[in-house]
Amino acid sequence: MTLPEERPAGEQIALFRSAGYAAFGRHERDLDVLDLIFDSIIDNPGVDDVRRLRFAGHGVTLDVTRTALDVELWVFPAGPVVIESRGDELSGLVSFLLRWPGGAQRPVRTAWVML
Repeated sequence: MTLPEERPAGEQIALFRSAGYAAFGRHERDLDVLDLIFDSIIDNPGVDDVRRLRFAGHGVTLDVTRTALDVELWVFPAGPVVIESRGDELSGLVSFLLRWPGGAQRPVRTAWVML
């Protein structure tokens, strides 16, 4: 059996993504999923020490920037939104939940990724 740390990064990401989708399928059926459409580790490797992710779908885009010091989030279209992060320290997986005040839009959750 190959341990996760022995697999190439792209294979690890695909494995965790499929596990995340499977977990999502068992919970929170009242949410839509934003797909990961850009990950600087895969799409632009070795450029700098900043990790950039873009999730999109259902009329929403979420840009995530992770540095050594913090995580910054940008939601498009701009407006009032509540963002929760959920994660698992054991696996290192994280997902962001976006909810709009007053139910103006159906809540969305990002695909589960390792930051």
